[in-house]
Amino acid sequence: MGKAELVDEIGQIMVKRVVTVGPEASLATAARLMVKNRVGCVVVAKNRRPVGIITESDFIRFASIGCDTEEVKAKDYMKKRVVSCNPSCHIVDALMIMKRHGIRHLPVVTKARRLLGMISLRDLVAACQLTSMYLI
Repeated sequence: MGKAELVDEIGQIMVKRVVTVGPEASLATAARLMVKNRVGCVVVAKNRRPVGIITESDFIRFASIGCDTEEVKAKDYMKKRVVSCNPSCHIVDALMIMKRHGIRHLPVVTKARRLLGMISLRDLVAACQLTSMYLI
């Protein structure tokens, strides 16, 4: 029987296909991409570098203020402070980053801030459950 490999770094579990839009895209375009790809956020990127992020909860806020998503651009409503991690970040550290910042999606970037992947709170919980099974 082979030795089970523990999952402990974000790079092992991140989703590599990240849904992105450019800063000039409409919020409606971002929403359609999120629905089509069944994801909870879209990264606003320039040259594969995250400059903003828009999440499902942001769209609730947009609806509550009567935002015309066809007319408004992503750059005008995105969260400009993108909290991210690198692929060697440990799962527990990623969980702590999310808790500290009150977020559920964490872009994974290189040292040069190029987008590599995405990790969600749901992904981290699943990885922690998988790792726990190996420890039993």
